[in-house]
Amino acid sequence: MDKDINYNAAITQAKYLGNKLMVGDILDIKVTGYDEIAIKPFNIGTISQINNNGTGGSSAADLAYTIDKEGEINFPTLGKIKAEGMTVDELKTDLEQRLKKYLVEPIVIIKQNNLKLTFLGEFGARGQIGYSNEKLNILQAVAIGGGTNENADLKNIRLIRNVNGIDQTITLDLTDYNISNSPYYYIQNNDILYALPDKDAQIMAKKTPVLTKVFTYSGLLGLIFAMYNFIKN
Repeated sequence: MDKDINYNAAITQAKYLGNKLMVGDILDIKVTGYDEIAIKPFNIGTISQINNNGTGGSSAADLAYTIDKEGEINFPTLGKIKAEGMTVDELKTDLEQRLKKYLVEPIVIIKQNNLKLTFLGEFGARGQIGYSNEKLNILQAVAIGGGTNENADLKNIRLIRNVNGIDQTITLDLTDYNISNSPYYYIQNNDILYALPDKDAQIMAKKTPVLTKVFTYSGLLGLIFAMYNFIKN
């Protein structure tokens, strides 16, 4: 056994800070409390039912809140509420504090509907994939992406994240024992993961066009030679 490795050491883990809400995010928000009648004016479903007057119901889009280009949601009775840049928990706390002016011990339940990741490169799945668990770490994200291919460089996984309108690129090493302590251990909504090929795969990719040309020319010369012999005979 390697004496330099402490197998009994506790694995530290980064603190989960939550997803930062962005313009365009879609939220299900429900207000509950002791007085069912009192909470009705604060639920978008109730407002939609009143507006529709029971003549056709409401679509899922009508029953959700979309963060507008000003970074706000339009909440029944309360009006415009800033949501961009907050986490779900922070928005929940903010709404509950505002609602205490009208309700006794209000409880706000928020679910983010548009959680998604984009996978590029050496993943089993590619493109944009939705997920439901807000508290998602990098290893769980890789599993959602179908795992990595055998050609993937696990020490060179790129995480591309938009922060305040600017794309940042972070390199992650999935073989690192302490990756769970990385500040990028937890995924944010709209993150992009790019699995680069390892060095051997990159070398083969560079050689392939040359080899293809060699085989193409060899095959063409062989065909010409065969036709020549056929005509000659």
